[in-house]
Amino acid sequence: MTSTQTEGIVAQLTRRDNQPESDYGSIRIDSYHDNQTAYEFTFNPAGVRRDVITYDDGDKEDGSWDPVWELQTKITDKGWVAEIKIPFAVLRYRALSIDSTDNVWGINFIRIISRKQETDRWAFSPKKESGFISRFGHLTGLLHLPEPKRIEALPFMIGKQSYIPATLYQSRNQQFQPNAGLDLKYGLASNFTIDATVNPDFGQVEADPAVLNLSTFETFYPEKRPFFIEGTQILHFTTFGGDFGPGMFYSRRIGRAISESEVSVGEGGRIVDIPQRTTILGAAKLTGKTEGRLSVGVLEAFTQEAKAVVADSAGKESEQVLEPFAHYNVIRLKQDIMENSNVGMMLTSVAKNSRSPAFTNGYDWNLKFGRNAYSLIGFLALSDRTNPEGERVTGSAGKMAFSKIAGEHWLWTLSTDYTSKKYNINDVGFFLSPNDVGGVGTLTYKEDAPAKVLRNYNIGFTLHGRQNFDAVNLDRAAQVNAVLLFSNYWRMSFSAGADEGLYDPRETRGNGLYRRPVGYSSDFQVSTDYRNPIVLSFEQTIGLDDKRTRRAESKAEIQLRPLSWMEWYIDPGYRRTRNQEAWVMNDGLFSVFGDRSTDEYNLTLRSTITFTRELTLQLYTQVFLAKGHYENYRLLVGTSDFMAPGKSYQYDFNEHFLNTNLVLRWEYLPGSTLFLVWSQARSGGNQDYFTGFGRDFRDTFSIPPSNVILLKASYWLSI
Repeated sequence: MTSTQTEGIVAQLTRRDNQPESDYGSIRIDSYHDNQTAYEFTFNPAGVRRDVITYDDGDKEDGSWDPVWELQTKITDKGWVAEIKIPFAVLRYRALSIDSTDNVWGINFIRIISRKQETDRWAFSPKKESGFISRFGHLTGLLHLPEPKRIEALPFMIGKQSYIPATLYQSRNQQFQPNAGLDLKYGLASNFTIDATVNPDFGQVEADPAVLNLSTFETFYPEKRPFFIEGTQILHFTTFGGDFGPGMFYSRRIGRAISESEVSVGEGGRIVDIPQRTTILGAAKLTGKTEGRLSVGVLEAFTQEAKAVVADSAGKESEQVLEPFAHYNVIRLKQDIMENSNVGMMLTSVAKNSRSPAFTNGYDWNLKFGRNAYSLIGFLALSDRTNPEGERVTGSAGKMAFSKIAGEHWLWTLSTDYTSKKYNINDVGFFLSPNDVGGVGTLTYKEDAPAKVLRNYNIGFTLHGRQNFDAVNLDRAAQVNAVLLFSNYWRMSFSAGADEGLYDPRETRGNGLYRRPVGYSSDFQVSTDYRNPIVLSFEQTIGLDDKRTRRAESKAEIQLRPLSWMEWYIDPGYRRTRNQEAWVMNDGLFSVFGDRSTDEYNLTLRSTITFTRELTLQLYTQVFLAKGHYENYRLLVGTSDFMAPGKSYQYDFNEHFLNTNLVLRWEYLPGSTLFLVWSQARSGGNQDYFTGFGRDFRDTFSIPPSNVILLKASYWLSI
């Protein structure tokens, strides 16, 4: 692939799979020729590689895929040149006869010119129509294709030194932990692969950000571990979230984190030893696609029993089981039908020692018709588990959405969904709340034809309503939003919404309904031309309700590229809430409420320094401060009336967090890497809300740190 103009070539040097502003070339291969899945091999003039599996006709992608392929680039006086070697072994394709004339692949070639913000595709995709992979050209004449039964082994060794400070319930701990494990990839045929891992360690993965969660819902963290991300295009089953949001399979249930709050410590007792997370003994998955266009995904994983060692006030030690030995199973099938549609099913089971197994199964569909202009998507999911009272309960959930997804100007969606009262998939899935039914309608007007001021824009309107199966109205909201791209490549978006409030059955934590106030919100975002070495983004959100609550959040992002091999991202943010009527605790038959005021400060810094294409240094650090103050405590009577309490309460808080990861990554041979990682975490707090930002910031750095230094070396073997 050759570019024939040298002026203005942008060649940013960065780590693999990152995609900053740069010129690019890309080869996309639909080797299944199913019009759904494609392998992406993207590269820039500096020789940076990005390899991705795209699926659902290009709407979704899996960026964890890291095959071994060769690339050399060079900038000459005539442009820039790339030479690529892609082994057949990294692709999956139908196992037809080696000399079959039916060996046809889909293929596309893409070029991105940064200075012009121009994207050229060999196979054209009109903006007013949907579909990407289904529009690829055809690669024919593929005779004598190999059918490799490949084996890739990735043994690794780890040395980890931990320094854990003393806490209120835990003594200071310092230990060295050598370890070893193995990742294995075995190609059963050209279209099926087994991936297995034994005693995996993901110490090089970036830490989760600290958040303040005062809601009744669990915080959702996206998966970052490579073994569980790869193959997502087959194993994922979306329910109510986005592409990688909540679903029937939430892989972070496997090897979950463990906190001190799970340990029972008596008065004067302490924690002698506690694991940071459950240990994954081993996991394996089979993924692939048959000649009949049936995608198959099977995953099994085993986690070790997790125990804490506790000492009582007399020093006598005992063990507490925090998580029993567990066996996880996931089976996923997805059949391509018609030209560009699919239907599928999923089965899961979780078996834990001394507990009855939990099961889920689900069925989903994604149907496109009218030349890909319309879609009908949805799912039906069923759960069967034992509740805390020992009773076997079943539940169900479902969704149906009919949409116009392509057209010159107007797009729309009508959808409805529900969850039954006893629906619960959280043994291996993720969902927020049972017992509701609702509907959403959206209408969008878009303009893709560039004009003098705007290159493109869209304006949308959304209506949303919900109630539960006890005929309680839960939600009734409306929102309008717009997104604009100006001719100078500045971006702007804004939205405004109103929520009628209605009733919340969860806020009282089991003490009945609470009548939420009517609320209003608005959001404004603007960002500068992302082709520049300095890119600024700003977002302002404002909210209020009819009970004197006032919310404001300001966030910014500064992207700096001072050199072609260096990137910095600085994200400061501040959120404040005043006088929010909020639950505090339950005191007997009454729920205690108060007027809550909170302040959150967040500063996140990310940086990538790329010494060579194989040697990079990545920095992630976050300082997060969150504090809250309650006043005017009162007891809820009915759903919206209150009376004065008979005693006083004090539930103020002031929390400080600091998380840092520094990762030196060296791919010393193709597929073989060495990681040197330093991680530090500080967390602590008090009940003093009335302190200044400066003192809170300084106090964060006075908290004793938890430090981990890790050296991990892997060696790639292809047999």
